[in-house]
Amino acid sequence: MSYINKNANLILLLLIILSSIALVGATVFFQENFDRINKAYDFKLGQLNNITSELELKQAAIEAIKSELSVKTEREEQISEKFTDVKEEKETLETKKAELETVKKSLEEELDETESQLTQTRNEIEAKNVLIATIQKENTDKKALLDNCKNDLEELDDDLDTCEVALSSCNSS
Repeated sequence: MSYINKNANLILLLLIILSSIALVGATVFFQENFDRINKAYDFKLGQLNNITSELELKQAAIEAIKSELSVKTEREEQISEKFTDVKEEKETLETKKAELETVKKSLEEELDETESQLTQTRNEIEAKNVLIATIQKENTDKKALLDNCKNDLEELDDDLDTCEVALSSCNSS
């Protein structure tokens, strides 16, 4: 039995050595795998940190863009409001312009009519002035004729008086 014990011890020793070698091999294998995984993890962690930094930069840029977009939207709304106001004012002014052009046209027509009436009235006044001058000349001529007639009448009265005196002297003699 000693042979079996000896052999069993030897087998156990061999098994312990083999287990130790397997354990050392597995430890080395797993250590290598762990190092490789650890390096891959560190690499991935570095990439993740870089991506996180880039993401934070991109988020900051997005926030800046959102802020800028908000400002631009607000400006666009203000410009839109101003445009609407200006458009309404333009339409109001165009309506007023059309009304004023209509009033201007009617006033120009009225002015033309008034000028025509004025010209006609001036022509009538001029004709009447000519008529007045003619009548005044005729009046002056008639006054002169009347004066001549009065003088002739006075002369005839004097002649009549003379004739009556001569007739009365002829009748008395």
